[in-house]
Amino acid sequence: MHDYKLYKAHLSELEQQLADAYHRQLVLITGSSAWCYELLNSLIDENSTLVVSKQCALKNSYWPTRTHQILGQEFAHAVYDGFSGLHPDKLAALAGTVKAGGILFLLMPELNDLASWQDPALSTVQSYGQSIDYSLFNQRFATIIKPLPAFHFSEKNGCISNHASYVMHNKIDYLPQQNCVEQIVKVANGRANRPLLINADRGRGKSAALGLAAAKLTDKKIIICSTQFKATHSSFKHLAQELDLQYNAEYKQLANLQYVAPDALLNTLPECDLLLVDEAAAIPVPLLLEMLAHYPRIVFASTLVGYEGNGRGYTIRFSNYIKAHYKASKVITLDEPLRFAKHDPLEKHTRTLFALDAQYKELSSDQLKQPVHSEIAQQFLVNNEPLLQQLIALLALAHYQSSVNDLRQLLDAPSQRLFISQVNNQLVGVCLIAIEGGLSEGLAQQVINGERRPQGHLMAQTLSQLSFNNGCLTQLSARVVRIAIDPSSHNIGLGKKLLSYCESQVKKQCCWFGASFGATAQLLNFWQNQGFNTVKLGYQRDKSTAEHSALVVKCLNNKSAIIQPLKKQFKNDFFYALLTHFKTLDWQLVNIIIEGFSDELVSPDTRERLALLVNSNFTQFNISATLWQVVNQCPSCMSQLIESDKQLLIKLVLQNECNEKVIQHLGLLGKKQLENKFKHAVKNLTSTI
Repeated sequence: MHDYKLYKAHLSELEQQLADAYHRQLVLITGSSAWCYELLNSLIDENSTLVVSKQCALKNSYWPTRTHQILGQEFAHAVYDGFSGLHPDKLAALAGTVKAGGILFLLMPELNDLASWQDPALSTVQSYGQSIDYSLFNQRFATIIKPLPAFHFSEKNGCISNHASYVMHNKIDYLPQQNCVEQIVKVANGRANRPLLINADRGRGKSAALGLAAAKLTDKKIIICSTQFKATHSSFKHLAQELDLQYNAEYKQLANLQYVAPDALLNTLPECDLLLVDEAAAIPVPLLLEMLAHYPRIVFASTLVGYEGNGRGYTIRFSNYIKAHYKASKVITLDEPLRFAKHDPLEKHTRTLFALDAQYKELSSDQLKQPVHSEIAQQFLVNNEPLLQQLIALLALAHYQSSVNDLRQLLDAPSQRLFISQVNNQLVGVCLIAIEGGLSEGLAQQVINGERRPQGHLMAQTLSQLSFNNGCLTQLSARVVRIAIDPSSHNIGLGKKLLSYCESQVKKQCCWFGASFGATAQLLNFWQNQGFNTVKLGYQRDKSTAEHSALVVKCLNNKSAIIQPLKKQFKNDFFYALLTHFKTLDWQLVNIIIEGFSDELVSPDTRERLALLVNSNFTQFNISATLWQVVNQCPSCMSQLIESDKQLLIKLVLQNECNEKVIQHLGLLGKKQLENKFKHAVKNLTSTI
């Protein structure tokens, strides 16, 4: 057993300083795993410390499979065992659990060895058949963590103290939170349809504010909604403290506050006087809009720089919608930390290490010029921190949810190619592309048979299983993982130009070019306009977007013989699914998908029958089957109709929706008006054939 008295002395001094300053700090422990484990076990009090590790050599070690298993808890100290793998989401989430006066211990190899160390976490960013022996993420991590003002205990170099000075006797300013509570109470007691948005970084007391407000509204029935029940524990805990009630973390109701999950809420629509939606950025915007439409008194609270998903895309899209449609709405931003004092070292370190503070500067309209496209290597990116920050910020702005893990994926994924657009050296667009395929024929056949599912070949596997052709897996394909454009530069063709450039670069290497995404009419229209064919629409809605996942693809060489049958098969499957799985699919999305289908010859018999029916006193019942057949064979006949006719025929004929719902959707007065509009739409359709 080594003598660790010096390390313990440094630690005792640090703990005293942190307690006085109401701050938290990082203590880095580097060396061999055996030395790091032995030192740590001699330093920590296992009863008040959460130890995240796969190794039993550490006392009370625990390895969560999901990030949300860490969130919503508080510990005096925490330990992250880097030897179990440097997973950014877990490490960042763990930092959020440390209480004021506490320490996050991080165990790793010596910093000079970190980039070439075989990090177990690398397997999460490697596709099957690929491997790397050098981590650019770890290279950047070591470079950035080395000069941070924190303690560093090294097996090789001893105690290295870069710790900053601390402001003694810090005070916590609770006034912003109190004002927030008052605004929540106003929503409950005031006029309807005045939603409140609360935006805050972690540790600012937003969840606590929800519970404190509920305690002031004991005469109201309040529902709190969040994707994870554990995320609401803080709200229930503060409600219990205010009302002097016993709190049990397993109970989903306390006093006037009840937890309901988002899907259960929208399926049952329970009555309440006030709906509180916590961690709203983790809930798909379409679901938030459904809540907004049904509940007249509602509060949305969300973490903007969170560890389970970044809320910037949510902020832009949802906040803009609220402001545009609810003029009396309010937005509150909680800046003051409550769980620790201002300028907390651990929070600063976490943000720096994972670029959580990256901000994107949009171009002004007078700066817009012809963009310059280029492909950049991951090594170039890790050597250019300003560009890396811009890229991360643009991706976070453009996408609904970004994860802390995205940084590791960006720097280390060996299958990835990265393309950017710049105007005057300012980043205006980015496209991440994964190269898939290149597998053996034997493995490809196992995939087709449903016996194997090798990691990281999403599009290639789907194409092979749809076509029963192993060439989709043995040859290479390129899948767009993400594409993001400067928000101020939308709708001027930048995305189209960047995508076209990417296609020109990957066509030398790949046979197919495609993408998979949550399908909306606008998105699918963009891809189909660029010559991509929709070949699949998932039956289940994606949990993160609430949309059905679409797969679009185009051929880059003479392999179109595979795609053409897939297009035809998808068309047949889709028309049938409109009567079953896709019966409630948004009609605009249905219309865009139909626009991508090719026409077939409508038989003379079908044409004749349709003409006879139209010239008779036809009814919806006796003509719908013939109409369904005509649209199936000649989908282009729908393109010439006005929007209201398209909506009516899609809902009534293609999706076989009941009359009552169609009347409600179209805002009609009754069945007579529906009948007249239907006959008018049918005659308009017939004239286009």
